[in-house]
Amino acid sequence: MIKLMVFDHDMTIVDSSYAIMAGFNYVAQHEGLPHVSHELTMKYIATPIPTFCEGLLGEYRPEWVKLYRVNIAEYERKLIRPFPDTVSTLTRLHDMGLKLAVLSNREHPRSVLHNTGLDVYFDEIVGALEPYGKLPYKPDPAMMNELMKHMNVTPAETVYVGDADLDIITAIGAHVRGIGITKGNFTHEDFALLGAWKSIDELSELIGITEKDALS
Repeated sequence: MIKLMVFDHDMTIVDSSYAIMAGFNYVAQHEGLPHVSHELTMKYIATPIPTFCEGLLGEYRPEWVKLYRVNIAEYERKLIRPFPDTVSTLTRLHDMGLKLAVLSNREHPRSVLHNTGLDVYFDEIVGALEPYGKLPYKPDPAMMNELMKHMNVTPAETVYVGDADLDIITAIGAHVRGIGITKGNFTHEDFALLGAWKSIDELSELIGITEKDALS
């Protein structure tokens, strides 16, 4: 039976693609680099920061990340929007008795969730630097393993919902069931090949999956 449902953040519970694109275009303009397209942003959106910078800007420079965070982070957060069914789905899952958590490659995801008002729906919010200290980025399962330990649940009682291959690989590495959502670059067929337990188009489909799992 599912006791803990864990969510990726970007392109899983929120559409952050245009916000991130705007932020990196600020950096690109500042550095005289080519314009960053939405298509390119989507291609790299689930990857760790160094990989993301290399994909969008051609290389990774720590000073670019600092420029982004100092000048754009707050502006970016204002452009992030929950998907239309995010709040209603989280509310229903909470009412069904599930523990809910976010697990993201963002280093400090809590502040972003607070800005959208979604932080109140989660029992725990985990990033690469909080709340357990520095941990490896996904697809390393370390963040998931720490989360399950702190939430006192087993892998069999946990599912992870995400939009990318990293999320399914993380789930498999932690021996939890992975659910792919087709809000990003991956299709139902892609998720099946990756070994996902299930795949969905909308978050609201999680309600039926949870109800069915409780009866099995």
